[in-house]
Amino acid sequence: MAHLFDRMHENFFSVLSSPNRNTYIDCIFIIYNAIDTIEDAFQGDRDYIVSKLVDYFDDQQTDDFEDIEENEQTSTSRQKALHVINVLKKNGWIGEEELGDYKTSLNLFDYSIQVIDVLYRIKNNQQNEYTGEIYTVYSLLSNFSIEEGIGVLEQAYLKTNDIIRKLKALKANIYRYYYDITKKHSRKDLPLLLEKLLVEYKQNFFDSLYYNLKTTDSLSRYKRGILESINRIQNDADLMDDLAKNVIRLKRIEDYNEAFLYIEDRLRFVTDSFTALEHLILAIDRKNEQYITAAASKILFFTNQSDDIEGIFNRLFRIVLNQKDIDLNQLFNIAQIRNLDTDSLYNPRRARIKAEPEEITFDDSLITEDYRQEKIKALLKNNIYGKKEIDLYVKSLLNDQKQIEAKDIILDTQEDYVKLILIFLYSKSVGMHYDVVLLKDKCKNNFVTFQNFMIKGA
Repeated sequence: MAHLFDRMHENFFSVLSSPNRNTYIDCIFIIYNAIDTIEDAFQGDRDYIVSKLVDYFDDQQTDDFEDIEENEQTSTSRQKALHVINVLKKNGWIGEEELGDYKTSLNLFDYSIQVIDVLYRIKNNQQNEYTGEIYTVYSLLSNFSIEEGIGVLEQAYLKTNDIIRKLKALKANIYRYYYDITKKHSRKDLPLLLEKLLVEYKQNFFDSLYYNLKTTDSLSRYKRGILESINRIQNDADLMDDLAKNVIRLKRIEDYNEAFLYIEDRLRFVTDSFTALEHLILAIDRKNEQYITAAASKILFFTNQSDDIEGIFNRLFRIVLNQKDIDLNQLFNIAQIRNLDTDSLYNPRRARIKAEPEEITFDDSLITEDYRQEKIKALLKNNIYGKKEIDLYVKSLLNDQKQIEAKDIILDTQEDYVKLILIFLYSKSVGMHYDVVLLKDKCKNNFVTFQNFMIKGA
């Protein structure tokens, strides 16, 4: 079996672990963008690339290179550009080709292009767009014909595999946000937490992937048609025979049985994948709800400064976390306990006594109405931030209006602020009767500044 470094330079990744890795990766992206055209096809004139790197070093204040060779100079921008090119050549990122007439080109290798493309997408936080993927498979199989049969099956197979990979990546992407949430330990992390939740998570998850998956390109709309098309092909013996013969001709498979299995494997993969997609989408739903619940709990934890039991424990936890040398014996009375013998925990059995209920008499006049309402409010406090309550709160805000902007909501207390956050947070949850649309303008509402958004009734 071929090893990874049989196909690429053994020191390929040393550039990314170098002390000067930030400079190197910037230069790699510059080279990549400079020759990423139809005409160049990742092969560019060496002098042109050097000029691009010289412009970069003229504009950037970079650290001194720590991997320069003896008698090598890197004081000028051109010397730095040549050093970078030599390092990338030595570590297998680029190759050099003599074209004649004193011209030289720099070429990116195929594996370099693949790695750079991945790094570029990560750097720019680009997510896979999920638009029309399931419909594409449905359309391919619905218009199936023997003339283009093998090509259609190949495209349906590849597109199905692409859907599965994107949904797996989507689930992993949710976990990354969830992991970031669990690392935030202090109140000062709240602005970053809200930025990730209300902007980045919404744009990269809801808008580009999840929303389409649940609406225009939902599985339920096309699954039945896809499975019926596959079943129709499998049950047509003459069609399967013709497809197998086409595989022998196009794929150069000599054995008929092997060619027939080739067709069956593709059809079975599509069937099994779309049958299993429901479970994967349910797992994504659960992971999304888990992330939203964790984010809401974290926000409520950071914003709770009340004098109830929850608020007191919040402040107690902060004291313990902020003071590393705190003596826990001051907070807890810990004692060592052990069993003296096997009978030390023995309780003798006794006859069961049936309790007789007695009527309890209580003088209501001893409790004032204000005290009664205060206790009722304290009992219901934990429920005011639930999804059902937030949904009813939005309904009262709209008050028969079709939409309202967040900047127009009155924020008099911290409780109003938390509710505003949860309105945005719960907007995509199942069963909610409203939706939100992020607007471009920022606004200041009483004591807080945030990016405005529109609340629309369903």
